[in-house]
Amino acid sequence: MNNWKVKEPRQDLRFEIEFTKAYRDAVAAHQHPAEIELACLRAQYPAILMPIQEEDVLAGRIQMGLVGMGIQGQTGGTGYYIDEPRVTEALETQSGSAKYREDLHDLLTFWKGHCTYNVVLEETPAEIRRVIPTEQWKTQPVPASPIIRMAGAYVDYDRLLRGGICGLEEEVRTARAAAQREGRDVVIYDCMLGALDLLRDCCRYYRDQAQQLSREAKTPRRAKEMSDLAKALEQITLRPPESLLEAMQLAWLYSMLAQLIEFGRMDEYLGDFYCHDIDCGVITEAEALKMVQSFYRLVDHLDCETDGRVIVGGYGRRNPENADRFCLVAIEACRTVREILPQFTLRFHAGTPKEIWEASMRCIGEGRTYPLLYNDDVLVPGVMEAFHVERALAERYMPLGCGEIEFDHYSFGSPNGSVNTLKILELAIRGGYDPIAHKYLSIPTTPLVECETYEQFVENYKTQLHYFISTQAKYEKYLYEAIGSRHPFLLVSMLYDGVIEKGRGLLDGGCAYLAGTMELYGNVNVANSLAAIKRCVFETGQLTKQELVAALDDNFYRHDRVRKLLMDCPKYGNDDDYVDGIFVRLHNYLCATTAAQAEKVELKSYLSVTINNKQNTTLGRWVGATPDGRKAGTPMANANNPAAGTDHNGLTAMLNSILKPSHANHAGMVQNMRFTRETWNDPKIQQLLREYFQRGGAHAMITVVGRDDLKNAMERPEEYKDLIVRLGGLSLRYVELNKDVQQEIYDRTTY
Repeated sequence: MNNWKVKEPRQDLRFEIEFTKAYRDAVAAHQHPAEIELACLRAQYPAILMPIQEEDVLAGRIQMGLVGMGIQGQTGGTGYYIDEPRVTEALETQSGSAKYREDLHDLLTFWKGHCTYNVVLEETPAEIRRVIPTEQWKTQPVPASPIIRMAGAYVDYDRLLRGGICGLEEEVRTARAAAQREGRDVVIYDCMLGALDLLRDCCRYYRDQAQQLSREAKTPRRAKEMSDLAKALEQITLRPPESLLEAMQLAWLYSMLAQLIEFGRMDEYLGDFYCHDIDCGVITEAEALKMVQSFYRLVDHLDCETDGRVIVGGYGRRNPENADRFCLVAIEACRTVREILPQFTLRFHAGTPKEIWEASMRCIGEGRTYPLLYNDDVLVPGVMEAFHVERALAERYMPLGCGEIEFDHYSFGSPNGSVNTLKILELAIRGGYDPIAHKYLSIPTTPLVECETYEQFVENYKTQLHYFISTQAKYEKYLYEAIGSRHPFLLVSMLYDGVIEKGRGLLDGGCAYLAGTMELYGNVNVANSLAAIKRCVFETGQLTKQELVAALDDNFYRHDRVRKLLMDCPKYGNDDDYVDGIFVRLHNYLCATTAAQAEKVELKSYLSVTINNKQNTTLGRWVGATPDGRKAGTPMANANNPAAGTDHNGLTAMLNSILKPSHANHAGMVQNMRFTRETWNDPKIQQLLREYFQRGGAHAMITVVGRDDLKNAMERPEEYKDLIVRLGGLSLRYVELNKDVQQEIYDRTTY
């Protein structure tokens, strides 16, 4: 994370020292958050912009500072941030003058009390802090945790490219005049204009660099590429883009200054430029492909592993014919740029052209894990119902990060919080007591050993779930207020619907649809555990409640009989209605309980997501042995996939199970599948996948890799550096994963 793939990165913290001074000066000189932000933008850019590299035909690499201004962890941090461990490391290991080291001490102590993250934590209301006392979910056994980030903004790239910088300026000036007539705040408008001036400055910064590279080029081809780039960078400061190169360059450089990590419906906002340039002979197909490949490499250099979405296809595009033509070059760029980003996503439906589907299947079959497949014929109606919106807005749905859903340049649905439903089951079994932390982590309820019926225990479990879900919703609302009042996020806000007209920051009343999402982990293990409790304890009496709890407390040590009984109980993923029904009822309860919080905390919607980004492994470390037979500390099931190694009835049965939960009551649920190359190339499997979608399948995130390849990669990692796998909501190089995550992936069923 945040390695910033740039050649010759900065080696010292002089930028961080200067940024700290700029922030202090801005706070002393200004009171308006927009003025402070603009001053910090000017301190940050072009200082963190990095040189154009040999393989680039677009400009805009960055290396975020260890101190700076961002929008979430993927861009350094939330708001005004410091990477305290790495600054401390620099202080301890870097050489430098006495003054330099004094400045490092200064910024380290200064930001401790001033970085947004720490300030927001410190000011968390006591009623929330009592229930959710820490955000350190990686190192502590917590049932629920906030995720302090402002992730997943999808801005209106189409509007940006059709009007250009000058068009945005005109919008801002018109709105400023109206605000002045009405006696409203105009400072934010002045700062928006200042941010656009800074964008022009950065275009010229790279224009000069491209001109120099053109003069120094070793080949005529490279000289022309850099000369064309320099001209494009100059032109976009003067007028709207007229070519694919100009459009891509403006979209990318704006993204870097706004610190965006989701790149929207690329086929819609670039399709017209692409078709014009190809049809008029401005560029060749090969040149267009090279531009898209360069864009993808720039996305990858951000190292934002759970984000970096590029989306093509689907309903609701204004220019479907031109967009579909661009889709093919976008897919080919994904196939040939063998990196883990962008998270290339295909929205498809019954009318998607055959050649786009076939190109996508080829790309997946070559081991790319992309495109991620989203079925609009299921998801658009589901989004309409879950979010209570009309079809026109639902067709603008955008999956972000690991799979959460928002609306293109209209809604904002993060920060997130996470709830570990398996951890909460562990607490419910013991009446709120945690055997890992050796203390009560929740409200007291009747423990399992005192429950007379299965139904009584389930109701107690629901009480525990509601306790954490309702508090997470309050936390989400608080985070919006705390961060929105401090950070207008000027460049992001300008490209969201209605923000310029309102003159309010994105999170401070500007966003028309401010929503929330809550990540759920452990649901499959909970369903399997409830099935085991119901079957073995309350139906057959094979286990007493005391026997079960004793076995769990001992992590099944000397309880082999008990564990075998639990392991032999029905498991989700085998098309067994006994356990699948429990999973569906749990899913529906969680979705309904989460959704009910929106009105209470005054959000447009508050919905659950069942996604994964290694947290099934990380959070599992702090859950003891559970009634599904899982041992303490071992990974939980991946999203709504069967627990590793428990789906024994084949691919059709597994698909039947995952088709059962609704897609009309949540904001995202990912589905991972893994195939060998031989199986994937079997036409019967391709047909089975199509039938899965026709029967209501919403998603598929597919890895095509042999089980032996995974085994060999663990043993000889140097030979498998390019082996990419899908974890859940992200793809990563297998050999770079932690050993426990590698093992969890290896243990999954391969079809």
